[in-house]
This record gives sequence, C-alpha cells and structure tokens, in this order.
Amino acid sequence: MDKNFDNENEESEIYQKANDMLNEEVSIFHDIEDFELVADFYIENLELENTKVILEKGLNQYPNSPTLLMILCEYDFLKGDKIKALKTMKNIVEVHPYNVDYLLELANLNARSGDSLEAIRLYEESLNFELEDIEAVYMDIVFECQRIKDFEKALSYLKKVMEITSDNEMTLFEMGISYGELNREKEAIKYFKAYLDNDPYSYVAWFNLGNMYAKLGKNKKSVFAFDYSIVTNDKFPAAYYGKANAYIQLTEYKKAIKVLNSTFILEQPHAFVYCMIGECHEKLEDYSKALYFYEKSIELDNDFADAWIGIGVVKDLTKKFQEAVKYLEKGIEKAPSNPQFWYLYAELLSKLKLENDAKLAFSKVIELDPNNTDAWLDYSNLLYENKLVNEATALLENGLKANDGHDELRYRLVAYLLKKGDLENAKKNLQLALAENYKGHEQLFDFYPASKEINEIVELIKKFK
Repeated sequence: MDKNFDNENEESEIYQKANDMLNEEVSIFHDIEDFELVADFYIENLELENTKVILEKGLNQYPNSPTLLMILCEYDFLKGDKIKALKTMKNIVEVHPYNVDYLLELANLNARSGDSLEAIRLYEESLNFELEDIEAVYMDIVFECQRIKDFEKALSYLKKVMEITSDNEMTLFEMGISYGELNREKEAIKYFKAYLDNDPYSYVAWFNLGNMYAKLGKNKKSVFAFDYSIVTNDKFPAAYYGKANAYIQLTEYKKAIKVLNSTFILEQPHAFVYCMIGECHEKLEDYSKALYFYEKSIELDNDFADAWIGIGVVKDLTKKFQEAVKYLEKGIEKAPSNPQFWYLYAELLSKLKLENDAKLAFSKVIELDPNNTDAWLDYSNLLYENKLVNEATALLENGLKANDGHDELRYRLVAYLLKKGDLENAKKNLQLALAENYKGHEQLFDFYPASKEINEIVELIKKFK
C-alpha cells in the first residue's frame, strides 16, 4: 500500500483529489483506482477519520475490492480492532486463494498481532508459491521464530538465506544471535571460520567469532577476532565493546579502559560504557575514579541499575556500609528481578548483622535463581551462625532438590546433620557426596573440623578412597 510520489506536484494533486472526494455532498462515481489512491493516501498519513469516510464511499461502489478491503483491515488494526482486521483479511484470502500477496499480508497481520505461530504457518504456506523476494519471507520467519525463542528453526532459515546471498550482513548478525542462544558455540566457530576462508574481510563474521570465543571463555582468541573485526571496519562500536569485555575477563583492566575510551569518537557515550569503565577502575582499586564513572553513567541514564549497584559496591569496599545499603537498594529498585543484585544486598546485610533483612534478601535470590549454589550456602550459613541449625538443614535439603544433589551443598548438609547429632542421615548423605566428588570431603573438614573426630565418618571416607 505504500506510495512513493515522484515529485511534489504529484503529491499535491493527490491531496487535492483527496479533499475533493472527502467534501462531496453525495457519493459521485469514481474509478476504483481513485478510491484506492485516496484511501491509501489517508491511511499512510494516519488520517483515520478521513480514511473511514473514503472507505465507506469506495466500498459502497466497489464492495468486493480486495485493495480497499485491505486498507479497511489496516484501518481496523490501527483503531485497535485486531480481530475484525484479521477476519476481513482471512475472507480476502479465502476469496483469492492463489494470490500470495494476500496470504503474506495475512501473515504480516498475525505477526503484528503477536500470533507468531500462525504467522510462521502462513509464511511457510507462502513458500509453496513463486515468490519475488523469497529472502524477505525467510527473514520474516526468522524474526517470528526468534520472538518465540525457536532459535533452531530460525537458524535453519538463516542458512537458507545465506545460500542465496552469502554477503548479507544482517543475516550474519542474526546467525550469531541464534547460535549464541542455542549455546552451539563450537559449531558456530566452525561455520564462521569457513565463511572467513571465503570472505576474510567480513567484519560481522569476525565479530561473531569473537563472541563465540568469549562465550567459551577463550578470551585471548576473542580479543584476536575482535581485533580483526575492527581492522576490517574501524567504525563498528560493538567490536570495541566485545574486545573491552574480553580484556575485563582477562583482568587486563587498563587495556579495557583504553578500548572503551576509543569508542567515544565513534558515537555518543552510553551509560553502559561509563559503567564498564567504572567497573574497571573499581577492579584496579581506584575507587574515586570508579565512583566518577558510575555517576557519569547515572547522569546519562538515571534508571541504569548496574551503575547504582556499582556505587554501592564501592561504598562497601570503602567501608561506608550505610551508604552502600542505600545504593544497593536503589539498584534493586531499578532492576528488582536481578538475582545478583539481591545477592550483593544479602551479603552486605549479613555483614551488618541485619539477620532478618538478610534472610529476606537471600530468599529473594534463591527464588529468582534457584541454581545459585553460593546463595544457598551463604543463606544456610547465616541461619547456622544464628543457631538455627534445623532451619539451615531444611534449607539445604530444598537446595539439593533444586540443584540435583550438588556435592558442595551435600557436604555442607552433612556438617549440619552432624551438628544436630543426626549421625545416620549424615552418613547417608556423606556416601552420596563421596560418590559424586570424593575430594570434596575436605570441605566438610574445613567447615566442621569436629567431623574429623567422629570415627564412623572417618572410616566411611577411608572406605570410599
């Protein structure tokens, strides 16, 4: 339905025709093309009330015009009546079952309505027709698959696009996203290496390769790949950010700061960049600079939770604990579903002997991230230190259910059971822990040295050795 006017005179003529038709006292007969042109003009300019008037006049004369009915669909959709719009579009497809453009428009409407599964079904049905731009349909399917997190199917269609046009940068980007979401880094590395053999100057392929190495923790290789991405396109900020992050993982914070500073000539500073620089200074124990950059981050985006948390961490490290609490609370207020923020908050409250508040915070951590075994251990330790051994024991039993018998949790549970005097249950759990990780029994001795003096425990450990 989009119209591109060749010049201002043509647009002026359309505008005049639209006004003439709109102001007619009675419905004068017009060619269908006039109604289509004017209705499309109004809908494109979001003049919905005028669109409605022209559609009523046009459909009165041409009630079966698919073009006018499609504009009616768009009108209903924009007015919020998605069900009516979809029903009208379905009727058009039923009347014209061999017109693939109508089928694609129905697919588009479903996609815009949020029904990705139906949209994908219709897009795939359109593949049975001869399509002018099959790549565009493939990409429509990709985006809908990504929306419902079906990255496997998304990747399969991305590969189809690459078979048609292998130099498609956007497709390469999307492939990197899909491979990453599927955690198939090794396969991705193989694919992008093969791609680079044919096109060694593809900055996107180098960028994807850097991301895959980073996900595998191969940060030196990641830096190498990001370097080549920058060499082939030194105006591509994402490669700089990737390289800086790899340096951070390598604890080469000064190098990371240098890379991040170089992005300021490429684009306006982002809150997350200032925050990353602040984090690097924090790791270098230059706390005044860390605070400066965290505050710069907040100046750009007051809702950037990481910067608030960063300030809280620095305040904690500089023993300004009450200030630290306030900043951590502010960060949590901005991002209440981040389990790591709650964990930092819980640890600080525990350190300040605010046991009840700490318990609530730890409970939030394991609610949001039940696989955080450190949180289960620290929470149980808080209970244990407050002589709530039964509560600590019950907590770890739940932690073991959530983490499939994690051996570190199991050894700590053994310690609590021994403290309670429940030797039989302690031995049962110790057997399970030893079978999972024999060397881990040193954790038991470190946490509860008295276990070394219990003959049955010592003999059981010897037996497993």
